[in-house]
Amino acid sequence: MNDFWQLVIKGIPIGISNTLPGISGGTIALILNIYERLINGIKRINLKVLIPIGLGAVIGVLFGSKVITGLLESDYRGFLVAFLLGLIFASSKVTVQEVEKFNLKTIALVLLGLILAYRYSIDIDSAEAMQEVNLFKFFWGGAIGSVAMILPGVSGGTILIMLGLYQGVLQAITTLDLPIIISFGFGVVAGLLSFSWVLSYLLEHYNSLLMAFLTGLILGSMRSVIPDQIGLLEVIGFVLGVLLIWWLDRRD
Repeated sequence: MNDFWQLVIKGIPIGISNTLPGISGGTIALILNIYERLINGIKRINLKVLIPIGLGAVIGVLFGSKVITGLLESDYRGFLVAFLLGLIFASSKVTVQEVEKFNLKTIALVLLGLILAYRYSIDIDSAEAMQEVNLFKFFWGGAIGSVAMILPGVSGGTILIMLGLYQGVLQAITTLDLPIIISFGFGVVAGLLSFSWVLSYLLEHYNSLLMAFLTGLILGSMRSVIPDQIGLLEVIGFVLGVLLIWWLDRRD
């Protein structure tokens, strides 16, 4: 199998991960040993790397969106929401581990991120939120969510939930709503091309502070995926979400 198709195949789980809150595309790229190639490809706009990984990611996103949208509209919605809650909760462990020490500055950044995410996060299927969504919001959602492809431990799905765009993006992909898909896609491209340099600088010089702030954002966004009721299925879903992140973290 040549390099092109190997990258396509490895791009598929990266795409699927970007539809699941709590799972970072960057973490999956690390596990698959293509993280450095991906980052260098973005910085240098190396199409020989970006095209096959992007093709695989699109396939993964289409598959993941179809499955998740179907579950959200089924009798297993509570199970899925609890599963997403478990993913987000456990993923904070990844960023906490990168905080060198907890002092006044890092604790303040965790609290700031927590307050911001809690204040501005919106319920995963809020009808009011969906009415307010416009193409400009999808563009910025794509730009901010693209951080997940660059920064291991940060989930694009979690960011979209916090912004109230998660289910809207999944539905747009499932129904092939081209205006939303194009707006979101342009945002992702713009975010990748700009944030790759900014994040490289922040990671090199302010890694601990950045991770403290991201930890707060992740924990605060849990507000958006609280199940309507707590039963056996919801408990199982939450535990499975936590275990999946634990397994991925051990693999990393």
